[in-house]
Amino acid sequence: MTDELPEISHGIPVFPLPGITLFPHTQLPLHIFEDRYRALMEDTLKKPQSEHCFAMGTLSEKSTNETLGEPPVHRYAGVGRITEYSRMPDGRFALVLRGIGRVRLTHENSIIRGYRVFGAEWYTDIRPAPEGSWERNLSVEVKALALALLREQADKFRGMLAEHVDLGPLVDMICGYLPFPPEFKLQQMQTRNVIERAARTISQLERMAGVAPEKPLHLDDAPPVN
Repeated sequence: MTDELPEISHGIPVFPLPGITLFPHTQLPLHIFEDRYRALMEDTLKKPQSEHCFAMGTLSEKSTNETLGEPPVHRYAGVGRITEYSRMPDGRFALVLRGIGRVRLTHENSIIRGYRVFGAEWYTDIRPAPEGSWERNLSVEVKALALALLREQADKFRGMLAEHVDLGPLVDMICGYLPFPPEFKLQQMQTRNVIERAARTISQLERMAGVAPEKPLHLDDAPPVN
């Protein structure tokens, strides 16, 4: 499966859900049953396989400078590519979405077959260069803190991470899979600077370890239902 980013100059479908943030390098299982999102799936699957993509938008309770449309959707979203799916006899879909990149939503287009489409631009990482020992040290610290908090699920999480994982993907996976507060995840989604994301993740992990060190974290494997 290619990791090439699809063309989005004509807009991208957005599947908005409350409390959901899709980070690059993470996988999100979904269960789709509403007619409008069945239509989104049908239209997406008609495209070339490299374009089997849509964005996961985060619904907001109220409109702010960081939201668009009604119901309001946060401006920064993760785009995922469908890596596997099955269609049930009654028309529902079960699928897995793999995060491939961030976008900044610029405006809302017309609704198509009930689902929402937004204008968007890719929101790529900013990475200081060249890579040095300080970046490797940050990676070690982030990983160690996350594994310590997960405890009994540490082996499962360790299996997701290869030794060669760069700092950006590492931080995105930790932010995506660990049950951080939704507002923290949104802040990380809209932060392009990899070092800033890593430093903020370390602070959050240290804060969680200090507040409730006796309570291990758990990975959230339950697929959201629209």
